[in-house]
Amino acid sequence: MIIVSNTGPLIGLAKIQQLGLLGRLAAEVYIPPQVRLELLARTGPESALIAAALRATIQVKVPAVLDAATETMLRRLDEGEKQAIALARSFPAPVLLLLDDRAGRTAAQKLGQPLTGLAGLLLLAKRQGLVTAVAPLLGALRSLGYWVSDEVVAVVKNLAGE
Repeated sequence: MIIVSNTGPLIGLAKIQQLGLLGRLAAEVYIPPQVRLELLARTGPESALIAAALRATIQVKVPAVLDAATETMLRRLDEGEKQAIALARSFPAPVLLLLDDRAGRTAAQKLGQPLTGLAGLLLLAKRQGLVTAVAPLLGALRSLGYWVSDEVVAVVKNLAGE
């Protein structure tokens, strides 16, 4: 599997020291140039973990140019989200887009792009036996300032059987 990610989920994974999950879940992990810039601008305690992942696991790739209709659909998104969606769509093989922003998710869904958010990625990691429980990780994310709605937490905990 290939994962293409936007900025937010990578920051969240770094906050809970779980960036290593990406390399265990996917054969390849990509980000577009704008997401790299946003990640390198981080100054929090997770910045060293992000820098290490950029050297070891995460590859930067320029997305393909979007057709006019897709460009119009994505015009209201920020540049990182736009590039992440474009990059995910540029691969011939199935790609899982990692994206938490609601507007970006809505646009990607309209384009038929398979996607999940950070909570969904943690659920996938549990299903593959890479983490033992999702609830503590979601709690840690929230306590560290990463916003995850009560509804998402409840759904993911239910799906995880926790």
